[in-house]
Amino acid sequence: MTDLSDEQAAKRAAIRKARNSTKPDVPAEQVLALLDADLAMIQAAIDALPHEERRAG
Repeated sequence: MTDLSDEQAAKRAAIRKARNSTKPDVPAEQVLALLDADLAMIQAAIDALPHEERRAG
């Protein structure tokens, strides 16, 4: 597995654990921070695409 897929798997596991618990170990702020980091990474990847490819989607 790559580092990115390991990181994604860890994030999914943390979110799943929080969802399944009545008293989550992962605070909501931490989950939101993870999602914000993912959003920033996705936006950076989109911004790196040539202009023509961004409009194709």
